[in-house]
Amino acid sequence: MFGGLLAMLGPGCGSSSGDPHADDDSGVNSGGDDGGPINHLGVSDGSIDSGGNLFDASCATASAAASRQPVYMLIVLDGSGSMGQQNKWTAVVPALDSIFDDIRMSNDPSFAVGLTAFSDENDPTGGGGPYPSKKDVPIAFVDATQGAALHKRIDNENPLAGTPTNKALTGSYSELEAFTPSGVLQPNGKKVLVLITDGVPTDSTTKQDVTLVAGELAKTPPAGPITTFVVGVGNFPSNNTGNFDPAFLGQVAVAGGAAPAGCNPTENKTLANVCYFEIDPAAAASVSALTKSFVDAINTIRGQLASCTFTLDRPDGGAIDPAKVNVVYTSGAGAETVVGQDMSNGWTYDNPNDPTSVTLHGTSCDKLKADPKGKVSINIGCPTVVGGVH
Repeated sequence: MFGGLLAMLGPGCGSSSGDPHADDDSGVNSGGDDGGPINHLGVSDGSIDSGGNLFDASCATASAAASRQPVYMLIVLDGSGSMGQQNKWTAVVPALDSIFDDIRMSNDPSFAVGLTAFSDENDPTGGGGPYPSKKDVPIAFVDATQGAALHKRIDNENPLAGTPTNKALTGSYSELEAFTPSGVLQPNGKKVLVLITDGVPTDSTTKQDVTLVAGELAKTPPAGPITTFVVGVGNFPSNNTGNFDPAFLGQVAVAGGAAPAGCNPTENKTLANVCYFEIDPAAAASVSALTKSFVDAINTIRGQLASCTFTLDRPDGGAIDPAKVNVVYTSGAGAETVVGQDMSNGWTYDNPNDPTSVTLHGTSCDKLKADPKGKVSINIGCPTVVGGVH
């Protein structure tokens, strides 16, 4: 799936910003317990012993991948006629195909994806709904069969009709509300909808859609809450808000609970202030550059869904000594590093006396979210690396 870290917004993650375009870190080196340097992101590039472990084999007793809260995501794609302009459809289809392939190859049972597309040539309702249509792909674990179905829904198709966004959202929310994981999918996941659109709805007002989206965020389990992300595709600033309206997109994103702190939901001047993910076709130098913009936006959403809280589960069933637990981060490139225990930029226990989980904070959390292919594991048995210095 989205790699080791993709899961869901975890409480206690000290990410300094909800800005979908900001994410970086820095650290100060100091001596570490494993003999290697450790920076204040808790990162150690210390030597790995002959057993492939960052810690001395004489003290390490167990290591296991950290458990994450699952995510059930439904992508709602606008296939209206205007998506055929400025290479929008030509770019978004390969971008989604790339994401689907990445999810399938990761084989992650904590992530499920479905796809509803409306008003394209493959929409049997001709844009009239209801949705999901019989051609759409229900939410499921992305194995080879699900991956092929996701590709088939949009490959070799073209945009066609109007923009019945409210109908598409209403039906998609109903699918998410009713969704119950089965098979290899893990239970108790976060429900997420990602709307990708370039136009103003033809079947509703902004107020109606904002009310709908806010109501889904307010729902309680098992139906909700459902978080809504918005990817807007159009020239910014918009000179014709009757066709592409940043204020509509921004207000829906705020209502959906996914907007960055401090954004302006009606912004149509300064790109940095928008509340949704803006894809500007006019700013792309090529179709491949536009495709990359879509991939980057969806990967950023994946990162924002990554949980910074991880369950402690000793594989041998033994007791956990709070003074002998370490958090190990493996980047998407395969580099192993140690996250130091620190309440500002490292990690803390839920209960220091009887820990059941660890939560990463600040720059450590940000670093994990910036790498959708990263993984976290828990090392048990060696003295805990504290505050980046031990």
